[in-house]
Amino acid sequence: MQRARLAVVGLALLWSVQAHAHAQLKQSVPADGSHLKQPPRELVLTFSENVQLTALSLETGGGQASKLRPPAGPHARISVPVTNLHAGSYVVRWRAQGADGHVVQGELHFTIAP
Repeated sequence: MQRARLAVVGLALLWSVQAHAHAQLKQSVPADGSHLKQPPRELVLTFSENVQLTALSLETGGGQASKLRPPAGPHARISVPVTNLHAGSYVVRWRAQGADGHVVQGELHFTIAP
């Protein structure tokens, strides 16, 4: 009985480690939900491992989207310059493929004060 319990606990721990093994966005600049006094000069996405960014866009509160060009090759820290941002709300949408082949995606929101 004790061996069966240990086996179940071991499998649960192994599954937990594998479930979190995919690349994750660890940090962004600007941070999700941030309110900025001045427009950022760049967007920075920092992942838990090297990823190949397959899509990156910046959308205004009015729904106008601009595709951004991420650097080529896999990176854990991706920096993309942005210009001509004005007061308002923005959404950054991203999609990336990790070393394990799994695709992860997400979005972050920020606001620039008038």
